[in-house]
Amino acid sequence: MKDRPYKKFVLFFMAAIMMVTIFSPSSLVYGAPVERSIYDDVTEISDKSTILSRGNYLNYGAVTLTKLDSMKIRISGETAAHRVCDTLVVDLYLYRSKDGERYENYRDWSFKKQNGSYFWKVLEVIVPSGYYYAIGGNHMAFYNGDGESTTTFAAGLWVN
Repeated sequence: MKDRPYKKFVLFFMAAIMMVTIFSPSSLVYGAPVERSIYDDVTEISDKSTILSRGNYLNYGAVTLTKLDSMKIRISGETAAHRVCDTLVVDLYLYRSKDGERYENYRDWSFKKQNGSYFWKVLEVIVPSGYYYAIGGNHMAFYNGDGESTTTFAAGLWVN
């Protein structure tokens, strides 16, 4: 029974140290805000939207944005269907932002493929440096006048 109060004291002491460490003001960062995000060294971002409940036609859509150099990026979009469809569509939307939070439309493209079950489109684009870029996509599959669609979006690629 003698070691029991000692164990309670040690546990209480360790819990107190953890609370002080977690909630102490010294753990907060003060000063000027960081100008760039933690993702500045990332060279590729992507998003994939898979239809969770199997659709009649559309399987998934995906977009990718890759930084090639200081003024060139590669964008790609793909649409996949469960069966051969009359038309597959990949719409790509390129956005840019100075702060990485408020994006504005920069450019967009629309591509169609007739009679297929998979469509992939890749573009290399010259862009101004000093911006964050995002890629959005709209993916559609049409069969006998009926269609399904999904959207994708990936943001935060810094091009310097």
